[in-house]
Amino acid sequence: MATKHPKIYYVKWIAKQYKMHWKFVLLLVALTVITAVLTVVFPILLKHIIDSITNNLSLFESGKITVPEAESERNKQLLILLFMGLGPIFNGIYPWLRHKGNVTFEIFLRDSFFASILKKNSNFFLKFRTGDLSARLIHDLSSQPQGLPWLCCSGIFRAFNSTILIIFCLAAMSMLNLKLTLIACIPLPITLGIFMLLDKNISESFKKVHDGVSEGNDFLEAAYSGIKIIKSFNSQNAQSAEYGKILSRRIEYETRAESLFGNFMTLFEFLNYVGEIFILLFGGIMVIKGEMSIGTYYAFFSYLGMIIFPLMDIPSMFVSLNESSISIDRLEAINEDPSHESISEGTDRERINTIDSIVFKNVSFEFIKPSDALKEDDEKETKAPFSLKNINLTIKRGEKVAIVGQIGSGKTTLLNLIAQMLLPKNGEIFVNGINANRIALSSIRDKIGYIQQEPLIFSETVKNNISFWRDIPDEKVYLCASIAQLDKEIKLFEHGFDEEIGQRGVNISGGQRQRLSIARALAGSPELLLTDDITASLDSENEQKLWNDLNREYPHLTCVVITHRISTAAMADRIIVLKDGTIVSEGTHNDLKNNCGVYQNLSNPDAKYDDII
Repeated sequence: MATKHPKIYYVKWIAKQYKMHWKFVLLLVALTVITAVLTVVFPILLKHIIDSITNNLSLFESGKITVPEAESERNKQLLILLFMGLGPIFNGIYPWLRHKGNVTFEIFLRDSFFASILKKNSNFFLKFRTGDLSARLIHDLSSQPQGLPWLCCSGIFRAFNSTILIIFCLAAMSMLNLKLTLIACIPLPITLGIFMLLDKNISESFKKVHDGVSEGNDFLEAAYSGIKIIKSFNSQNAQSAEYGKILSRRIEYETRAESLFGNFMTLFEFLNYVGEIFILLFGGIMVIKGEMSIGTYYAFFSYLGMIIFPLMDIPSMFVSLNESSISIDRLEAINEDPSHESISEGTDRERINTIDSIVFKNVSFEFIKPSDALKEDDEKETKAPFSLKNINLTIKRGEKVAIVGQIGSGKTTLLNLIAQMLLPKNGEIFVNGINANRIALSSIRDKIGYIQQEPLIFSETVKNNISFWRDIPDEKVYLCASIAQLDKEIKLFEHGFDEEIGQRGVNISGGQRQRLSIARALAGSPELLLTDDITASLDSENEQKLWNDLNREYPHLTCVVITHRISTAAMADRIIVLKDGTIVSEGTHNDLKNNCGVYQNLSNPDAKYDDII
């Protein structure tokens, strides 16, 4: 089965969206009924006009009515024609309003699911690939025909409009001639049977299309992010060939899906035209025999023509529901994933004004291995060995703490636990003596500045990358750039702080990107500064200047620093030494240099770079 739930689930899901936009939906319902009624009334009025003109002409020619009487009747028909002019006005407003609804639902749903993604913790991003998430928010939420936002508005309301139109038309046709109406309905059960046969195949085809889009987005995201590696390995041709294979699979999926849908619609049109031929044949015979007037025949055939394309809207809506059901499953997989952060701001969570202390009590952590979230049978999460084991640690306000250790010892993991980016599997973390689980997470993170080893730069101006869309005065932005030793280089940019930076900072150097991230962290006036080996882009003299400026501008700042430089560690009040996920020792530089073998190896001038970090 291509979808996870019965059809009624998806109908209720859409109804839930309607509740949030009930005023707009009610307006659409009203306009749907009005346009349908006006459309149905049009042929009846036209029949009346044609028959009236024909009768009056005969009466006038026979001398049964005078010229003034004929003119009076003509004026009545003109008033009816004037009333009929309301139809095109409503028929013009209605599609425009539907289009507005498509875009409204697209923006609302995209914003809603993006907000949901932002609330997820790091485990979520191990399960869902970046390109896949982009595909879910862009392709699955496209307002183009057959997309989910299109279904929520145009798809359903076109089908609703068509249903009303068909019911009214069939009722009017039955009143005109019941026999011809039954003949016109012959294709309907055949069409329904064909659709039920193709329904499952169409759903499965559209699911493959969505998966193909995600696969392509994943590949592109990885290629763009790793373009330097691709070029350094001279693997452009291999990458192009692989992307070509992905596109070929996607073309195959889309061709099959469109072929199934196209074949169904072609057969549907053919059956409808067969119905029209029957009406032309039998209706024409009735007119010749005098069993039906020309006006009645015209009205009947007009009604038949009016229901041909509306009849296509209904199966089109069901096909769109099949495709959109896949999109709903993919989007709800985001909401249903349990990897969420507890950023509750409710009364059950405490808020803190300062970070006076952070205490780890027997804290252990293990990573969840990346898993493919699209596989339904992948229910069990496989876990890697513990990254950190039985960590006991206290950090006090204003303290400068350095963390050193070999690669893979758990330094960055420990920093992420302090920042509440990761949650411990065992043990407890206390902030100001309060269990971190009882504190509103936002009140902790508001007071933290986190500078990662790999800086993330946004495609924005230098100023916005530092202020990060926070309400920060320009003077503060300039000061932080100066502390990060970036101000002189910014002045060399053509537009200074308003210089546009490319995606991921491609048009600035690695050192500039790192210093830009330092300025960004400082601009928030943090109480706790976490840095992950950020001074590699600075020489010893400039690094010393950075720490001196920090001590001058932020004298009470608590710092936790991951470093591979022993000179940096030596400036700290306390040094934490990690090995294989455990704290093997802690103390000052002089204490550890004399009493800790692991630290002695790290501080050995002959030690390799890898051993130092």
